[in-house]
Formats: sequence, structure tokens, C-alpha cells
Amino acid sequence: MMHASPLSKARSVNRPDLSDISRRSFLAGLGGALVAPRIARAQFPSNPDVVVIGAGAAGLAATGVLMERGLEVLLIEASGRIGGRAYTETTTFGVPYDHGAHWLHVAASNPFVAYGRKHGFDVYPAPEIYRVFDGDRELGTEEHDTLWNAWGELYGAIGAQGERGNDISAAEAAAGIEGPWTATAAFGIGPWSMGKDLENFSVVDWWSGADGADWFCREGFGTLIAHWAGDIPVSLNTSATHIDWSADGVIVETDQGSIRARAVIVTVSTGVLASGAIVFSPVLPARKIESFERISMGLYNHITLQFSEDVFGMGPDGYLLYRMSHDRRGIGVLTNAGGHGLAYCDVGGSWARDLEQESAEARIDYAMGELRGMLGSSIDSRFVKGAVTSWGQDPLTLGSYASAEPGAHALRSALRQPIGERIFFAGEACHRSLWATAAGARLSGEEVARDVARNLT
Repeated sequence: MMHASPLSKARSVNRPDLSDISRRSFLAGLGGALVAPRIARAQFPSNPDVVVIGAGAAGLAATGVLMERGLEVLLIEASGRIGGRAYTETTTFGVPYDHGAHWLHVAASNPFVAYGRKHGFDVYPAPEIYRVFDGDRELGTEEHDTLWNAWGELYGAIGAQGERGNDISAAEAAAGIEGPWTATAAFGIGPWSMGKDLENFSVVDWWSGADGADWFCREGFGTLIAHWAGDIPVSLNTSATHIDWSADGVIVETDQGSIRARAVIVTVSTGVLASGAIVFSPVLPARKIESFERISMGLYNHITLQFSEDVFGMGPDGYLLYRMSHDRRGIGVLTNAGGHGLAYCDVGGSWARDLEQESAEARIDYAMGELRGMLGSSIDSRFVKGAVTSWGQDPLTLGSYASAEPGAHALRSALRQPIGERIFFAGEACHRSLWATAAGARLSGEEVARDVARNLT
């Protein structure tokens, strides 16, 4: 989200790139890959040079770099698959379905774009196609400025405070801005982008995020990442429970046994770290623990609906928005994703948390009701089936992606700081500008692995 000035944020709204507006829909993903990943089973050495915890993009990247440097590495993953919050499967709908990461954010800085193009994936710039509704009435193109002007006003107010370094909430920065489309704009900037309501994220942190054009991968982002992971060996279904750093090196306790190593790289989410699921002995410094708690996880979930034909009439990868009330309830829709007939009806922030308490059927009914209110009941005859994600209830993530709470942006540096020159941290939350993205996770893992290699060789 980094711009030269808040005015440039406002200007971007005049001809909106909605893929960019919703770029933080980084939501990780789950499922069975379109192209089966070549998962190499790791041996379980009792005394490697480095243990890497978590086989998402950060852990896979770190392991690859360490292996290239000639170090013995054991990568462990608590689940039965690789990819973390980036996961594509075709079982649910018969077409690529990204449970989480779907947008290839900031294409110019995103190494997965170049990888995808080089290896024959159908990667392409996110289109700028959208429809906007007020109830069941579609706004004409000439009326769209009513939304984009509200969006630009909020962006400008939030960006002005972020650029000045006033580490307040986005809600405080935007206080007093009201209008018929303000709630929709607040949804787009907050829940649909950050996975948090405006009250719950720092404008300085928001300002620190990199900005740029988004791309898509027609085969699914998780499929691309699984291919990139190649033959990196991983020990699946292996949960880390305790890290003892009281003496030289570290001892990592897992449900498969103990591992003694010279160093450990921890790539699990800040949600998992804050939960205490991995115990550290001795206890980590207070500021490090505070960084886990206040670089906190947002929540962004898909309610994915499959239709037998394109009921939205925009072709592949359009966006559907509508005038929302101030009750914080609403969805942002990516329509006909990749041309596969899937509509990602996405929810974020407190409304996403509320909906996680409901059944999958209730959530699907809710999304269908929202679409029916705009497009009419004729869509029912084209509806095939739906599915939902629940990242806040997944014990291996406890949320979707991280951002700093108001007043906590300075804790980003504390989160990245190694402990005792042998406990290192990597992941999307640790990247300076591409946080909340799979690309940021990968680049963070590579950077930290180079630091570890320098320490050990």
C-alpha cells in the first residue's frame, strides 16, 4: 500500500483497479493440487544443522536456500500437505479452487509471477471489470464515482495519517467521514483488504505495505507454489511443541521425537505463536511475545459458489460491489474466477468471525441471498454448489494474515529479530513491505535462511 502521497491513493480510485483494492485478500489456501506436488519425504535426522518449522512458502524457501548452502536441514510440517495458506484443489468443484492465496500481489516484486511465466502456467494481469449495485438497481458507469469518491476520501484520510507516522487506527483517521457509500468503502479498505475492521489496524502499518498490480494464475496459486516447491524434502504430520534454547543450539520437541540442531527457523503464523502452541524455554523476551500478540491475525474467508454459467455477465475475473449498511455485514465478490464458474464471495474482519460460528450451509445461503438481492432469483437455477473456508478456526493458522494493531507498527522489527543467534523467525508477517502475501513469505524465508547460513558457516 505504499504510495508517494495519499492523493495518489485517491487518484487510483478514479479508474479503480479492484484487484489492487482487494490485494490483501491474501487468504491462504487449502485443497488437493491440480498438479500433484512432488513431495519428497524427509528422513528424520536427530541432529541436523537447522530445523525449519512450517512448510508454507517461507519454510519451503528457507529450506531450499539452506540446502543450496550445503547445510543439513529438516523441514517439519504439522499438516499432511505443503503450501500453508496457499492451497489449490480440484476435488470440491472439479476445477481449480484456491482455499486461500489467490491474488499474486504486487507483480513487479513478486517472484512467483516470473516463475509461473517461465514454467508454463497461465498467469495474467487481474482485469479491471466491475458492476456496482444499490439494492437491486445497478449503477450506470456515470454513477460509479459515488462509490469511488467515497473510497478515495477514506484512502486519503487514512494515507495522510499513515504518511505522517501517526500510529492510530484507520477508524480514527477516517472519523467524521460519512456518506451513502462510506460503509462500502470502509469494507473494501478494511475487511476485504486487511481482514480487519478499520478500528483494528494501524495506518502506519497499512502505509508501509508495498503496492502494485495484481495477477492471477488460472491453474490456482496453490498449484503454482506446489510446483515451485519441487523436491524440497519435508516431514509431514510432524508438530513442533517445544523449543529448548537453554544451552548451546536448540532442542525441538515434536510429536515424532526430539531434534537437536544448531538453529531453528520458525515460520508459523503470529496467531499460532501468540496462542502458545509452541512453548519456548527459557521464555522469550516480553517484547518478542508482544510482537506475536499485536502483529495480529486478520480474518478473511471465502464463501465460494459454483454456477453452471456466468450469471454475472462480466467474463472471467470481474468484481461485484454494492451499497452496504454500517452493520459491518457484506461480501466482496470475485466473479467467474479464472473462467471456471466460481464466485469467491469474500468476508473479512468481525463479520467473518461471526460467520465462522454458523454452518457452511448457513453461510452459503447468506451469500446466495446477497447475490439474489442484486441479480434476482433466476441465479438459483444456475447454482451448482458451494463451499466455505474457516481460517480462524484452523489451529495451524488461527487467522488469515497478519497486520499491526494501532500503535504496534514498531513491533514489526521486534518480530523479525532473532533470539540468542539460534532462533529465527520468517513468514509473511516478517517481510517489511510484502507482508500479508505469499511472495512476502517466500522472500522473508530466503532472507532469513541467508542470515542463518552466514551464522553457521
